[in-house]
Amino acid sequence: MIRINLLPVREVEKGVKSRKIILVAVAAILIEVLALGAWYKFFRLDEIQAKEKRIAEYTKKISDLQALAEELKKYKAEAEDLDRRLRVIYTLQRAQMGPVRVLDELSKSIPGELWLTSVKEKEGKMEIKGIAIDNPTIANFMTRLEKSGVIKNVELVVSQQLERKDKTLKEFTLTCQVFYGAASSGPTS
Repeated sequence: MIRINLLPVREVEKGVKSRKIILVAVAAILIEVLALGAWYKFFRLDEIQAKEKRIAEYTKKISDLQALAEELKKYKAEAEDLDRRLRVIYTLQRAQMGPVRVLDELSKSIPGELWLTSVKEKEGKMEIKGIAIDNPTIANFMTRLEKSGVIKNVELVVSQQLERKDKTLKEFTLTCQVFYGAASSGPTS
C-alpha cells in the first residue's frame, strides 16, 4: 500500500533543525559577548583603574615635591641672605681694622729725624705731608712705607727747603695707595 503523508514532517524537521542551529549560534555569540565583557571588566577595567590609581599617586607625589621645592627655594633665599649679611659684616670688620693697620704701619715707618704734619686719605689715596732733616731721610721713609704691605705706589710730589730758626729742613709731600683688604680671614663664598 502506498502511503501518502500529508504532514510535511521533513520540512518541519528541517525548520526545527535550522532553529536549533540559529539558537545555538545566537547562544554562542551571546556567550562570546559575555566572555569579552567579563574579560574587559576584569582585566581591562582593572588595568585602567590601576593606572588611574598610579596617576593619582604620582600627582600627589608631584604636589608634595613642589611643596618641598618651594620650601627649598625659601631656605636658599634665607641662606643667600645670611651669606650676604656675613659678607657685609666681614667687610665692615675689615674696614674697621684697615685704618688702624695703616696708621700702625705708618707710625712704624717713620724714621727718627722725620715729623708728619698732615695725613689725609680719601678712597684709597693718601697724601702725607711732613718735615725731615734731609732728602735721604725722606727716601728712607718712602722705602719703609713700600715695605709695609698696606701702602703701595709711594711717590714724592714736592720736596722743598724750609728755613726754621737757624736750621735748614726739607718739607715734603708724598702720595700713595692704601690697601685695607690685607686681612686674610673671612667668608669663603
